[in-house]
Amino acid sequence: MMNNKWRYFIIMLLGVIMNEGLSLLAEPYPVWLDVSGTALAAIVLEPAAGLIVGLVNNFCIALFKYDQTTLIYYCVSAAVAVIVGNIVKNKEGKITLNGVLLAILLVIIVSTALSSAITIWQSGGVSNAAFEQVWFERFRARGMHPYIACTLTTFIIKIYDTLATAVIIGIVYILLPKKLKYKPT
Repeated sequence: MMNNKWRYFIIMLLGVIMNEGLSLLAEPYPVWLDVSGTALAAIVLEPAAGLIVGLVNNFCIALFKYDQTTLIYYCVSAAVAVIVGNIVKNKEGKITLNGVLLAILLVIIVSTALSSAITIWQSGGVSNAAFEQVWFERFRARGMHPYIACTLTTFIIKIYDTLATAVIIGIVYILLPKKLKYKPT
């Protein structure tokens, strides 16, 4: 029988490793995958666990990948943790297809709004990610306002990113031992 504290520790550690590892693996592709562990912890444990995993991830990103100005993107991780942690499972604690689909839709919409607003506020809409800059420049070349180009770019990337993240979480969840999925009784 697994102690619930160990269960939390293992899932949260797995979440941080997923966020960091998948983010590194995703660098050549037009996705982030940096909230996969955040969402997993929120689903398996509770939204608060996802919030902590997301915070650790955003500190790592700020320290090792970009700079301290990227810490504000924690609000995206926090939104993901709250959305998936509260919507994916029904009242009986079972994952439902409707919950998953609604969570995917809300994550795309909310994370697009938050990420776009932050990028517009910080840099006038120009991302520091190369794959986002490609889309942004395509939209700008068509005469779009930078804020609209930023929002559309973010929306496109969030669709890819959220769908890929959902598939990864589904696979990891299926592979998790039951003793990690469910609270000990």
